[in-house]
Amino acid sequence: FSWPAVVAMALLGANNVLDGVFVGRLVGPEALAGISVVLPPLLALIGFALLCGTGAGSLLSIAIGAGDKDIQKKLLGNMNTLMLMSALFLMCIGFAFSHRIVFLMGGRGEALALGETYYRTLLYGAPFWIYAIASNALIRSEGKMKTGALIMACGLLCNACANYVLMVIFGMGIRGAALGTNIGMAVQSFIGIVYFLRKPLVGEFASFRQTFAFRFDKNIIAKISGMGLSAFIMQIMMGVQSVLVLNILSAYGGEADIAFYGVVTRLFSFVVQPLSGLMIALPPIIGINFGAAKTDRVIAGFKCFLAAALALIIPFWVCMLIFPESAVSIMMKNPSLSASDILNFRLYMALLPVMPLSFLTLAFFPVINKGHIASIIGILQQIVLYVPAMLVLPIFTGVAGVYYGTFLIELTTALPILILLKREFRLLRSGLTKWKG
Repeated sequence: FSWPAVVAMALLGANNVLDGVFVGRLVGPEALAGISVVLPPLLALIGFALLCGTGAGSLLSIAIGAGDKDIQKKLLGNMNTLMLMSALFLMCIGFAFSHRIVFLMGGRGEALALGETYYRTLLYGAPFWIYAIASNALIRSEGKMKTGALIMACGLLCNACANYVLMVIFGMGIRGAALGTNIGMAVQSFIGIVYFLRKPLVGEFASFRQTFAFRFDKNIIAKISGMGLSAFIMQIMMGVQSVLVLNILSAYGGEADIAFYGVVTRLFSFVVQPLSGLMIALPPIIGINFGAAKTDRVIAGFKCFLAAALALIIPFWVCMLIFPESAVSIMMKNPSLSASDILNFRLYMALLPVMPLSFLTLAFFPVINKGHIASIIGILQQIVLYVPAMLVLPIFTGVAGVYYGTFLIELTTALPILILLKREFRLLRSGLTKWKG
């Protein structure tokens, strides 16, 4: 059950890396800086997709459990409306203010021009992005993890082929990279439509009408939005962090620093993205055992997931620390890294073994009915510690402050997370933490 979800999330991470590989090696570091400064608005786009997809998926699971055929019948129509509204909103704002948005993200000079070109081209594919990501989340919520992973794999393959044709054969540069990504998302969207036509959410109702319906039932729209809000907020917070960091890099460094940071974060995201798959697989296993008052299985299940996550991360961690130049060369042609670049890269990658603890803890506490603890941890990491560290450290250390700050924040929050987990395990064993239906 877990590994298809892990593969699906790894493919989603690979989709983000793919443009970096083609742009960095075929166009150059200025273009790599350009696509790096577009990351925050791209995260907002993904956030709206997850708002629709995870919200609809959660509501579908509840409707299936409750046997509510009415919600199941109306779900796709309302999700389609919400996706269309989201895409139109993002496209209107993006096309109207693309130059200002990329400038606010830290884009300057050639990075600003190339970033705007990349961003505006991606905006044409916004409906495909949102439908592809949201429909895949809905398919996975039905328990079809392998199907979701296969659809992502098809989109990624088409993306790679389109990038090669548009960038290598037709020489379209950064515009070709954006168009290739849009084509990959369009293919995923088309396969998603075919899936719902063949396997409608409610079998006794016409599949065509369900798949292509547009409805606006306020109650269902509100439920989808509410249930998908946490995933949306997480993406927006990541976007806010990226805006802060990119502006710091622009103020204390230059295009080369932004391009290098883009490479580091893309590689890091690619390695940790599969952990999101384990986050998807953890709640049902923990939840069932927690509801059945099998506390030993709850604790053992968490430890098992943590061990699997570490086994997944450690080999990449070792390779990244030993071969930093080889890792960077995946996206940068003939990189000449300074001693400070190598140190910054290793500082960032040194955090990899800490990430499974953070990821799985954020998924664990909500399942045992203590979501407020996960919220506190998230706010502590992303706001209370992150913003001051990013504003203060670069004053004294320059660009390196971004890497030192990230390293210190993750290590600082790891200790309280361990203490909270140990305390919770003790409460579970004593029976003080239990399901109260």
